[in-house]
Amino acid sequence: MTPLQQRLTRPGPKRILSLDGGGVRGILTLGFLERMEMILREQHDNPDLLLCDYFDLIGGTSTGSIIATGLALGMPVSELTDYYMTLGDKIFGKKKNLLRYLTKGEKYDIKPLNKSLKDVLGDVKLGDQDKVKTGLCIVTKRADTFSTWPFHNHPEGKYYDLNKDIPLWKVVRASAAAPTYFLPLILDIGNKEKGSFIDGGISMANNPSLTLLLLATLKGYPFHWQMGTDQLKMVSVGTGSLSRKYSYSDFKHLNLMDWASMLPDHFMTDANYYNQVIMQILSDSPTATEIDSEIGDLKLDSLNGKHALSYLRYDVLYDRSYLAEMGLDFSEKEVKNLSSMDNYRNISTLYDIGRLAAERHMKTEHFPDRFSLNHPSGQPVKRFTQNKGWNLDFEMVKKKPLAVEAVQINEPFEVETIEGVMKGKPGDYLMKGVRGELYVCDRSIYDETYEGYDTGD
Repeated sequence: MTPLQQRLTRPGPKRILSLDGGGVRGILTLGFLERMEMILREQHDNPDLLLCDYFDLIGGTSTGSIIATGLALGMPVSELTDYYMTLGDKIFGKKKNLLRYLTKGEKYDIKPLNKSLKDVLGDVKLGDQDKVKTGLCIVTKRADTFSTWPFHNHPEGKYYDLNKDIPLWKVVRASAAAPTYFLPLILDIGNKEKGSFIDGGISMANNPSLTLLLLATLKGYPFHWQMGTDQLKMVSVGTGSLSRKYSYSDFKHLNLMDWASMLPDHFMTDANYYNQVIMQILSDSPTATEIDSEIGDLKLDSLNGKHALSYLRYDVLYDRSYLAEMGLDFSEKEVKNLSSMDNYRNISTLYDIGRLAAERHMKTEHFPDRFSLNHPSGQPVKRFTQNKGWNLDFEMVKKKPLAVEAVQINEPFEVETIEGVMKGKPGDYLMKGVRGELYVCDRSIYDETYEGYDTGD
């Protein structure tokens, strides 16, 4: 196996990073990621730790896919921030003329975005396992089939062989092709078939957290990661939630262009709402927020009385009172302007808002030791299966009159049994019964129960 395959398939806790879409507002996400990187570096006493070292799967939609791909390639947050600071005016600095906008549905020239993505991502392909350091998922939407597509790099995926040679910049470009802003991208998807792809934000996956959870756990996908609050952790970062207050009169005189420009905001708001509802029901979340005044924060709700994962959600609210709590004074007009997805002049301000919000909301205790890379449960775990490939020196021991075999294992391990998977701690014993069956014995129980066996030699 390649190092990436080993990482994606080994037992033990898994960590997922989910990044929302939102145009230039992606710089706000980087404000959160900067603090996250700092917390994790301090936790691991490693000033060079990268987010791709910590997270086993990083996924994003639209602008989130740009950041996710950079992180998965091993870029530090500071490098991505520098990139974003100059990206906005290149992409959104010059609008197409009104006639082309009305007839072609293209508000901006796509060439600057193409060039920028090529400059950063080069000729790296989706399946380049020596260059993509961790699991990567880029969420896009196939317009001609109305289906949401999570392009990922797991080598055991059903369509991996068809997609692995697609240049990463093209997959990211497909995820960022927002209708009314850019034209769709035509991708060759193998088997002599082509598809027309648009921004993944035009789906329920602008906040891709639920999509990434399904990708990580459903049997139809190749990851098959174990659920549980101590086995699966997801960190989801937004680009700002809208808190616009309209009256009925605001909608009396909207023309076609007004409605068209407003639709992406409606899609993203609804997508984020339902993703948050589902994710907070499924998870144990110290960052759970009030969904609405009727259902609250859902902390007392769960699926069949259990939680499937640990979940963190970080975002900001485009609202005067919320921003004022961080010492920021904006008028209603300025707040509305800040929530724009294509106003590149907001980039520096949005970055500052992201950093301030991260200091306020992101706590060191949100990243517990059980998901640390240094924790025994976070390290690679050996798995033993009867009659499969292990070579250990067992010695004879006895329990009362019954003789069995045992070997002490000095690292975390698991044993596949008929009843399920048994987990062992460093220092526990791997036992082999008289019929070759394997099981785990706690060290303290072993010391009380077993003694050496005289073979008579």
